[in-house]
Amino acid sequence: MIYLLFRKMIRAPEVIRTSTSFHIVILAILAAPWPRPAQAQVVKGVVWDTPSNYREAAQDLVEMHAVGVEAIRTGLILDERILSIADSLGLIFYRELPFVRLASRALSDSLSQADSLVSLLLEGRLRHSSAGPIGLAQFSNTASERACIALDRLAARIQGAGGQAYYSSHFIEDDLCSSRVDFVLIDGLDKSDPLALLARWGAAHSTPAGFARVGVFVTDSAARGWERSGSPQFQARFFEDLLGELTAGSVSRIFVHRWRDQTRMGSLEADLYGRKYGLYTREAEPRPALQVVRGFFLGTQSMFAFQRAGPEEELFPWFLLLGWILLTMVAVMYTGSSPFRSMIPRYFFSHGFFRNTVREAREVLPLTSTAMLTLTGLSIGLIASFVLTELKETSLARHLFFLLPDGGRVSVTSILDAPFVLAILMGSVALVAMSLWMGLWMFVSGKRAPFLPSQALMLAVWPRWQVILLLPLAMTLASVDTVPTWSILLLAAAWIGTAYWSSIRTSYDLFKITSLPLGGAVVVWLLNPLILGTMILLGWAAMNTDEMIYIWNLVVKS
Repeated sequence: MIYLLFRKMIRAPEVIRTSTSFHIVILAILAAPWPRPAQAQVVKGVVWDTPSNYREAAQDLVEMHAVGVEAIRTGLILDERILSIADSLGLIFYRELPFVRLASRALSDSLSQADSLVSLLLEGRLRHSSAGPIGLAQFSNTASERACIALDRLAARIQGAGGQAYYSSHFIEDDLCSSRVDFVLIDGLDKSDPLALLARWGAAHSTPAGFARVGVFVTDSAARGWERSGSPQFQARFFEDLLGELTAGSVSRIFVHRWRDQTRMGSLEADLYGRKYGLYTREAEPRPALQVVRGFFLGTQSMFAFQRAGPEEELFPWFLLLGWILLTMVAVMYTGSSPFRSMIPRYFFSHGFFRNTVREAREVLPLTSTAMLTLTGLSIGLIASFVLTELKETSLARHLFFLLPDGGRVSVTSILDAPFVLAILMGSVALVAMSLWMGLWMFVSGKRAPFLPSQALMLAVWPRWQVILLLPLAMTLASVDTVPTWSILLLAAAWIGTAYWSSIRTSYDLFKITSLPLGGAVVVWLLNPLILGTMILLGWAAMNTDEMIYIWNLVVKS
């Protein structure tokens, strides 16, 4: 009754601000003594983005208490009103410093300047029982001893004041800093078996550990059925299975990710690719997972029935269809064009004769070469789309995503959600880059001898024949339900390797045909978009060695 009265009052127009705040506190105090069944010694929490509106924040806190939440993992909360409400409800805030996904040097520098923030948090702890442990870092490079030294200094200060310090980590066996803090929260988000991570941690470290976040995302709120991945019922069944396996001593702390879907992608704490993990939607509509969490957290229910919708619908095989269309077009060109067939043995078995043919502009096949250029570009786009889509869940891809600016994250999310558009985009980029580079060759070589577009086209297209062979391999992998990551990496390596080789082959042929000085040919080769991009990347890596070490640790050790 009190809970319903509170919801009605909190959503009513604010007439007298001080009176509203007073009633919120009074009702929160009345709500606090609600009896709760005895539970295993597991701190049951949720991840929460603090709303900017005080009344919304207060409403969330009361609803969390009603669901059985005991702890809330959040950012820097310094609002005395919110802390007071949490005090009356018996909630504990796990407040975290805003240091997220930092390399060891950046983390060390940030922590060295965090004393004032820590002082504010410790002062709040003296006045509020809800001001709980302090998180020093979130998912940063704790596989580096340098970070441990900085963490140790602040942790000692917090512990000296009677508080607890922790951090969140991607690393398990290779985490080096766990002995410096009271406990560690590891990442269980999107993991099918999070408890296995906890078992690995226990085998490698003596420091207690819990989960910084656990959960799966919802892709389609309209989908129905617990067997359908991405449906609200699938999310609910995940929590039913996970929370049902928790036993006393199996985990010290667990934080459900998250209370409500995020509305912003710009922060470093933003969810990957704008995914929806909330127990509530952005419009404050509850999902079935909320009932599951309430049942387990309050100890009132441990079995739930969800609609069964049968197996997932098969997606339209656009990748295979486009792949077969491209391969069919190559076959038609081979069978229907005698000059094309005769040029193949010249290129592979008499390459000098092939160069002479191009130099003298004999049988340069402009229409066939244009068609081959289009097919090659689309093949590159298809392979790139497949590789990027399959690798977007890797630690490297996740980290690179959060290095993007705000607008870049939104754009990347939209493109990755539309693989067909991504294939066309990547193919178009490849064609434009190839055309610009060949235009540069024509401009440079034109001062010595005329160089026709049809000649440049021949030398641009033919060295990229390997892409046509890689396309069936990508189609084969795309038709398999579960693709090993190593096979995708091998395909990506072959795809990138052929791009480098073709640029060298084209440059060498052009050097031989145009009689350009070797130094000039090398300069033009270095201006190839792929080579230029590689040099820029290597330059960035050389200037950001600490970030590269962190990326290496994520790829190898997380």
